[in-house]
Amino acid sequence: MARNSPKGPWLHRFLVYGLTVLFGLLVYWLLGFVVDDIGTWPGPDYAALEERMLDPALKAEAERLDKEIGETKRAVETEQARQSILRDSTDNAQRTMNQLLEFQKLSLEKGVTPSAEEQAALAESQKRFLGNQAQHQQITEEIARLQERSRELEQEKRANQERLDEARKPIHKEHERLLERHNLVLAGLKLAFLVPLLVLAAAAFYRMRSSAYVPLVAAFAIAVAAKVMLVMHEHFPTRYFKYVLILTLLAIVTKILVSLIRTRAFPKADWLRKQFREAYEAHLCPICEYPIRRGPLKFLYWTRRTIKRLPVPRTDGAAIEEPYSCPSCGTRLFEECSACHAVRHSLLPTCEHCGATQPVEPAAAATILASDPA
Repeated sequence: MARNSPKGPWLHRFLVYGLTVLFGLLVYWLLGFVVDDIGTWPGPDYAALEERMLDPALKAEAERLDKEIGETKRAVETEQARQSILRDSTDNAQRTMNQLLEFQKLSLEKGVTPSAEEQAALAESQKRFLGNQAQHQQITEEIARLQERSRELEQEKRANQERLDEARKPIHKEHERLLERHNLVLAGLKLAFLVPLLVLAAAAFYRMRSSAYVPLVAAFAIAVAAKVMLVMHEHFPTRYFKYVLILTLLAIVTKILVSLIRTRAFPKADWLRKQFREAYEAHLCPICEYPIRRGPLKFLYWTRRTIKRLPVPRTDGAAIEEPYSCPSCGTRLFEECSACHAVRHSLLPTCEHCGATQPVEPAAAATILASDPA
């Protein structure tokens, strides 16, 4: 019977587990690069689709309205700037006229008649003031006309925009259809790359499940499976993806549950040895879990939960080791070693006194092992 391989120092085991996790993350990262590169394949061009399906007259009308609205706004801004400059000129003319009137008033109070130049300057200021007022009124009327035209253009633009929105509905629908088809093509390409890797990883894990290198294969398989699920979640509709996810999880859980039930119904030799070892440690029969009452525990009673808390009674001399069978199911639990003739565990492969090994073939265990088709 083959012996179990040593586990190694804790640091070595820690490095193995840590590097296995790192290996899985690096594989997932690498797969992500490939999947992202596949996802850069360009999709449908909405501008080209609109150029092909939209009525050119509506688009030209929209461009004309935008251009005319822009020109009208710029004209309003220009007229407002002129109006501001004219307002400043009018204010200066008014101040000059007021100063001249005040100067003439003072001269008349002193009995001095204003000169012809002063009267001409006053007349020129009055003329400039009145002219500026007339121009200001004209500019105000022009601004009002331009603003009214701007409102009319905005109303025409809203009507044109409504017609454009109505004409773009089939374009949006067609773009969504093409985009959905493009996403499905991307999903197919990504899965065409990932699914063979997943099948290869599953096959390698099945063939190498007993190998020492199974952690590498398991990390690779988990990374590929995670990336496959992520791609399906990204590209498939939610109502479809949830069924795929649930069915996949059901398949995995069913496989694990069947494997556990099969292991319990048709146990392997290694699994039996582990079960027998744990039962011996708890001083319970490995077959029926009846307490093993031998030696200092002969007159005690316990269960699987209380055995570790019960004190072992003291004896004056060493307990005599004798062969022992379970009084409940009749399984031979302790027997004489054929090599050293000391009493050894019947259901464990190695004698604790001399180290001799022998196949574990008690009646109950042999029946279980014989029923295992593997």
